Amino acid sequence: MMSTRLLLFFCLTGHVFAKKTPTVDCVVVHLKYVHCSWNKQGTPEVNYTFSGWFHGDKPTRECPSYLKENNINIGCNQPYEDQNKRFYNFYTNLTHGNQSNLTTLDLKNKVKLYPPTNITVRYGLDSNLWLNWTQIYPHCVQSEVRYRISNRAWATYPVSAGMQNYCINLPSSSSLYELQVRSKMDYICGDSEFENNWSEPMFWRSNNGTDTRQMNTSMSVWTPVLYVVGALVLILLVMMLLHHERVRIIFIPVVPKPSPKLHNIEDWFQFPKGLKESFNYNERPCTVREYCHVSQSDNVSSDSSDCSTCSTCSVTTDQTDCSVFILVNESDLSTPCTSSTSTVSAEEEKPVSV
Repeated sequence: MMSTRLLLFFCLTGHVFAKKTPTVDCVVVHLKYVHCSWNKQGTPEVNYTFSGWFHGDKPTRECPSYLKENNINIGCNQPYEDQNKRFYNFYTNLTHGNQSNLTTLDLKNKVKLYPPTNITVRYGLDSNLWLNWTQIYPHCVQSEVRYRISNRAWATYPVSAGMQNYCINLPSSSSLYELQVRSKMDYICGDSEFENNWSEPMFWRSNNGTDTRQMNTSMSVWTPVLYVVGALVLILLVMMLLHHERVRIIFIPVVPKPSPKLHNIEDWFQFPKGLKESFNYNERPCTVREYCHVSQSDNVSSDSSDCSTCSTCSVTTDQTDCSVFILVNESDLSTPCTSSTSTVSAEEEKPVSV
């Protein structure tokens, strides 16, 4: 009686403990093969047998190429021969022993392309930068280009189907350009819902052209180091020149601002007291005396109407009283001497002050 109850209990609950068949997901890769996997919920505990075919085809044999993880089948790559087959339903069958899971999939919008190949960057004769690439079925593929200048933010631009080039107008010759491109199926051939991978970056600068292996990070790291080294070298050079007196620092005093209360320019400058007093000096006026020597013959004939000429005159200077005596020549007399002047003797003086 007890054994009968236990057998009935395991029969009723056996389906609960049974392992559920994993879900199969498939995608068309680069229009070359169909990639299917069933490890989305984790690696299965058993090896499943997979088979897949498109509508209208006969059920194919077992998967020709399994993908394994720890010797457990987790996926399959099945050949894809006709690119138009993806517009038909795709059937999958995953079996293990008595368990089987038949699934119907629509792969029209599940196409994932490889990144473009043969990517080149060249500077054209029109002074523009041209990016070129190669992709399968270009009339069914639309592309997307992104580039950045000197590690700044990315700028992304779409490229219409059928075109496999992109032009950057008048690039800067002093900047570094980093360019990438990716492709996806265009809507006219069945738009894809997958975001494809970007191509390897291409670098361009005016002085070195295209370089796919250039490291921008290394350039950004070395730039501040070079600045620091250059500053240190400049400081050392200035110190050496100062030490050997090749360079001298001359401090020029500030020129004082003239005050409106100052009426003498000497008050603008701070002269020493002794030097300033040396500018103040006075000079006594000199007395000038003129003598006219008259001969004895002329003195006797003083009654004559006119004196023919004046005799020789002399000029002396008395350093004691700063008097100046002017010598008067006979030729310098413009007028004849009058009777009053002819009677002046050699001992008489006539002071003239200047």
